[in-house]
Amino acid sequence: MMSDFLKQQSPSNENWLDNLDKIQDGARRNYFSALPEEEQFQKYFSEAFIINKPKGKIGRDGYWLHTSGRDLYFALFTFVEEGHLTSMMIRIYINALRKMVEEYLINFPGSILQFLHREVTARFRNKNNILLNTNANVSIVKINPEAGQMEFAGANMDLIQIDIDSKISIIEGEKRQIGEAADQIKSYPSNSIENMKNSSFYLCGTGVFNLIGGSDFKKLMLRDLTSFLRMNRKLTLNEQKIEINRFFNEWTGSRGQNDNIMVIGLRP
Repeated sequence: MMSDFLKQQSPSNENWLDNLDKIQDGARRNYFSALPEEEQFQKYFSEAFIINKPKGKIGRDGYWLHTSGRDLYFALFTFVEEGHLTSMMIRIYINALRKMVEEYLINFPGSILQFLHREVTARFRNKNNILLNTNANVSIVKINPEAGQMEFAGANMDLIQIDIDSKISIIEGEKRQIGEAADQIKSYPSNSIENMKNSSFYLCGTGVFNLIGGSDFKKLMLRDLTSFLRMNRKLTLNEQKIEINRFFNEWTGSRGQNDNIMVIGLRP
């Protein structure tokens, strides 16, 4: 390994690398401590799982869960770049999302995305943004389980729905990120999901569709994943989680994981 080679060259190299390891380990702890535990999702949904496998010590995916009365909100976001500053950006996004719902009383997913974009761009408008890229792909879901109501809005992210009869529905988000340098007003429509019953829903981080592998050594496509999910639709979500991890491992093969893996699955 290169790090072992450098450590052998001089004590100063070894000390520098040890300090770097400590910084990365601390950043990894900060990253995971900012995110809700899987058990919190399972508390509010009949079934749920979270797969979060960063390529390195720190991923570029984050997610958020919030309750307000009878409504549940959750979001997934993938930042354009990764690094030790990612955990800070995750906390900024989580705090901004909480502010949208609790303080501004914005309750439509599309409106939340629009105001999130304004909040992030306003916060960093006058700062040097060379090392801190605020851009993210974001999806937001609002569910009222008692009323059987569900809404979705996405900024460069989609929602996958697979029902027990094997129908696949892709609820598409807008092809526009949050936090881009351009300051134009952006709108993100909310999409109502009419039939939640007997369906499973999935949100995927951007890195999932950058995974290289398969027999043709290509990027994983949406149709590859949805076909696999449809084939396993009758399994419990705990069983699906095991099979999805196996699917990703088999897809990447001996070459290993080349990007971050983030998937949230749930049944309302």
